[in-house]
Amino acid sequence: MSDSSSDAVLLLICGLPAAGKTTLVKHLVARCTIPSRSYQYIAFDELYEQQQMIDHGDSRLSEFDPEIWKACQQKMVLRVSKCLKEYTSARRSGSAHQMVLLIDDNFQYRSLRKRFFHLATKAKCGFGLVYVNTPITTCRERNAVRGDSARVPDEVFERMVTVFEAPNGCQTSWEVNTWEVKQMEDAANIEEAMNALIQQASREGKKRRLAQMDAQRKAAQQHRDRLSTQQSVLHLVDLQLRQWISTQLQDENTLTSGLPKSQLAFQLNQRKKSYLASMIQSYSNIVDSIHVQGKSIKEVVSLLVHRFHHPE
Repeated sequence: MSDSSSDAVLLLICGLPAAGKTTLVKHLVARCTIPSRSYQYIAFDELYEQQQMIDHGDSRLSEFDPEIWKACQQKMVLRVSKCLKEYTSARRSGSAHQMVLLIDDNFQYRSLRKRFFHLATKAKCGFGLVYVNTPITTCRERNAVRGDSARVPDEVFERMVTVFEAPNGCQTSWEVNTWEVKQMEDAANIEEAMNALIQQASREGKKRRLAQMDAQRKAAQQHRDRLSTQQSVLHLVDLQLRQWISTQLQDENTLTSGLPKSQLAFQLNQRKKSYLASMIQSYSNIVDSIHVQGKSIKEVVSLLVHRFHHPE
């Protein structure tokens, strides 16, 4: 297990359009003073503009295109997944560099943010949020004076204001690592707050990994226990049925049925073999009888032997 200080951290930079997200990110990247840390940056707006250029060229539309938005959301997910996989490969090769992956988007819906939390969990890295909570009036004013390519249409902006779901670690546990930026602070304070967020996200990521490993160990142990129980039950039923067959072959009343002893032994053993095979196919019911219904192995064996003698 690597030390948490060198684990990757996935940070979402969220907030309304023109809140100052990109400015904050560029400031953080430029002022990184930790030699063992590197920032990587993926901006949704850049992906969107690139896709508009591909689809429409120099005459690209200035209005919001929901189809391009959907395509770029998926492209951003794929790009983040690729970055995390590449980092994992580099770590296996011995690199101790910590990657902080900054994803710059509005992330107005909690569901949009949660998909990236799942990516972080799958990649076994830390996860956090930087919520740039600039006043709505300020964002609206800034957006109004933006150039055509960067300006968000008024109706889209107002809809985003209406639907925006602010991060809330009290209501949603996976959003607990959130740094809320209400105003641009001085450089030292920004870097200090970011370092604290990254360290906390790393610790939380390590806790999630340990919890996942513990859950996997418990699941594996439960599987082994179920197999052991099944094998024990099958073995005990097999022993009892073998003893019963042996008794039958020594019983004079049974042998007077007219069948040669060898043929009778073959029929009884085939019946036992078929019955045990049916038990294997429905072994989950056997195990559930023990682990769910609380029956002892002895009780289950007796029941199964009884069913052999008295099939329904």
